[in-house]
Amino acid sequence: MAVTNETFHAETSLRAFFQRAAIALREWRVQRAKFRQTFDELSALSDRELADLGIHRTEIGEIARGTTTVR
Repeated sequence: MAVTNETFHAETSLRAFFQRAAIALREWRVQRAKFRQTFDELSALSDRELADLGIHRTEIGEIARGTTTVR
């Protein structure tokens, strides 16, 4: 007869789950703040200033999303 001696610690697993969730939420907030800052700064520029940078107004969201990728 086989006997296993493993104990499942639900409390530890639950705590770890919430710790990972809290870390993910903090990282998301940092990324969102970077996106928002970039988006707002580019949106504040005139069409002429954007053209000087080689950016069209429709590209602002894509550019702002590109600044927030952490990989």
